[in-house]
Amino acid sequence: MTWIIENDAFSSGDILLPALKELKKDIILWDDNFWNTEEYKSFPKDFIFHGSLGNLDKVWQKFPFHPWLMYNKVTFSYSTIDGYFHEYLLNKDCMVTSISEVLNKLDLVKELKTEKVFARPESPLKEFSGRILPTENLTPAHFDYGFYHEDINLPIILAPVKSIEKEYRFICVDRKVVTGCEYIADGRKGGRTISPEDKEPSWDFAQQIADEEKIRETAYIIDVCLSNGNLHLVEINP
Repeated sequence: MTWIIENDAFSSGDILLPALKELKKDIILWDDNFWNTEEYKSFPKDFIFHGSLGNLDKVWQKFPFHPWLMYNKVTFSYSTIDGYFHEYLLNKDCMVTSISEVLNKLDLVKELKTEKVFARPESPLKEFSGRILPTENLTPAHFDYGFYHEDINLPIILAPVKSIEKEYRFICVDRKVVTGCEYIADGRKGGRTISPEDKEPSWDFAQQIADEEKIRETAYIIDVCLSNGNLHLVEINP
């Protein structure tokens, strides 16, 4: 099996790479120029790609994956998750719009009646990271336009800013939560590991979401938070 590693997609390099080299696995280091040279057409039939969501989406369109892929752009879009789990969501009071609409309709953001807003892409591809923005003098740069993506009409989610006391990340496999940890969003670091023996309410909450059986993917991530003393679903990711 050949591993295709997009090493530059990770700030400190892909942590899998040293282990793969030690195991003497066949490795191709991904280069974005492959899209121009069409070198991707010479990839072996069987491979595992590990890299950015943006390139994963392109690779997914180019190759008939077998046996399966732990990713589905429609399933994990925010609109789909909202449709399935609206009452669980932290940002159930969100607005679905686009970058261009926000820039062209100056009073649109003011409809949220808040001094600052939380913004994130509607897509699970994470064209820009979720962030807190002002409600006035917004520019394309506020949404990383021209840096991480080139879509001025990119669908986005806007919501009033919420206070969050704790965040948790759980991994669900075959509709069962198998492990989790406290998640420190500021700095993107994992915290305390959580196990079933801890009788952690956030674990039970994540399992309650999995028990709905709305997400049919084999494996996925459930992000949960504690806000104003209550547990909420933040998002579900591939």
